[in-house]
Amino acid sequence: MRIALDAMGSDNAPGPEVRGAVEASLQDDTEYVLVGDRERLEQALAPYKRRGRISVVHASETIRMDDQPVMAVRQKKDSSLLVALRLVKCGEADACVSAGNTGAVMVAARTILGPIRGVSRSAICQTVPTIKKPVLLIDLGANVDCTARQLCDFAEMGMLYMEHVLRRKNPRVGLLNIGEEHVKGNDLAKAVHRNLSASGHINFVGNIEPRAIYNGDADVVVCDGFVGNVVLKTTEATAALIKQRLHRELMSTWISKLGAFFSMGAYRRLKRQTDPNMYSGAPLLGVKGVVIILHGSCSSQGVKNSLQGARRAVHSRINEHIRHGIERLRSTEAHLNAQEANP
Repeated sequence: MRIALDAMGSDNAPGPEVRGAVEASLQDDTEYVLVGDRERLEQALAPYKRRGRISVVHASETIRMDDQPVMAVRQKKDSSLLVALRLVKCGEADACVSAGNTGAVMVAARTILGPIRGVSRSAICQTVPTIKKPVLLIDLGANVDCTARQLCDFAEMGMLYMEHVLRRKNPRVGLLNIGEEHVKGNDLAKAVHRNLSASGHINFVGNIEPRAIYNGDADVVVCDGFVGNVVLKTTEATAALIKQRLHRELMSTWISKLGAFFSMGAYRRLKRQTDPNMYSGAPLLGVKGVVIILHGSCSSQGVKNSLQGARRAVHSRINEHIRHGIERLRSTEAHLNAQEANP
């Protein structure tokens, strides 16, 4: 197996990418292909005398975080991102991982790889921590405005990713809404609720409110990209606020400082559980190839985990499952349309 890594994408590239790839290479037999400026990558690799299968493919350009995605993809044909995705397109790599410009990754993946047959829109998903097991939230910003068909596709793809890559049997799928009752929400939400309820192969638990996400009442939560992105960023901001306020209170008196000292182990465990670098990045589902997106501020640990997540996704043959799942979904859709036409 070969996994292409856009080694010039992160805020601190290529340091986190190189170290993450080296650490991943020491744990399996996968070949990790670092794509970017050859001279800089070889210099960054030089201190690591002990490493597994790592190769370098040169790319003369880099897409910056402030580049306009569509223009960058059109103009920077030899960027590390596009070169990495072309390796997947031509079969020289099985997956692509990037911590670069998220918009550019989405545009480039859709342009170079194309959609899986039957998928109306690709979507970004990511696991978020809860009081139980992590839940998969989809979509996180790839699609601001969605149709009922697209949201049902997201549900199907998220369910299959949770089942086959994250190995959770018969995952529960919930639709993010303003209330639990099936009559709540706008016409779009009601249509999605009806369609998912009629899909017998989906373990649909109905509408869930935001608090139910963190209670772990579903394994996959479906929403449009606008809502999903707001939920994710609000979650991150709230976590940062709690961290700052807790630190302030713990440092306010000598008694609270003493309590903080004895609770240090618990705080460290909590930090690990809420650190996005401890998860496998954000997969872009629905394109012909495994594509994982990371935060630009990711650490080497985040890169390593995302590379291993890409490896698991390739092994699971996730795109084959998605193609067959979408076919089942279309069959259900056709049946519902026929019932409406002939009540």
